[in-house]
Amino acid sequence: MSIWNAEGLIPPINDSNPTSPVRSPYKVSLTQFVQIFAISLDRCAILAGYLSHRAELHRIGLVSGFQWVNGSFSENIELIEHRSPGDVDVVTFAAIPDVFFDALPPDDQRLLADHDWIKATFSVDFYPQSLTDAPEILVEASAYWYSMWSHRRSKQWKGFLTIDLDPAADMDALQALEARRQELEHEQE
Repeated sequence: MSIWNAEGLIPPINDSNPTSPVRSPYKVSLTQFVQIFAISLDRCAILAGYLSHRAELHRIGLVSGFQWVNGSFSENIELIEHRSPGDVDVVTFAAIPDVFFDALPPDDQRLLADHDWIKATFSVDFYPQSLTDAPEILVEASAYWYSMWSHRRSKQWKGFLTIDLDPAADMDALQALEARRQELEHEQE
């Protein structure tokens, strides 16, 4: 299953109905996300890190909200630049008020604030965005991320995805990832 256009990108809009509300960021389930992007062992490793980071977010109490997912991971970067993606870019929109963050032990604060450690540990280029911010701050941040992620550095327009943060689908996604990883390993034998 592929959602990429001929340029190897997720289309930003429905070309046959450009004014349709069906547009980027496209809602996909976590399991669909895994099924679409687990096309290589490198990508499976990144997905495993992403799911591990989600599990840690759930463990500290972030269980509602959504994640915007993008970066070279959401592109057919193997076709476009003849390389594997290095990580997955994720903005997590959740209720993260200062009092929640301040009440976390330092090791758990790291799961939200230590960008370099998160990237090295989980292969996730992670950015938290609190849904409890003032409306103007939330709108400004959303506009920033949308404008940053709606095109490549080459200025080609592209789409990205949104995934619910609810942990209900995580076990199914982990099972789908493991099955796909085993399938890919078998194909390489």
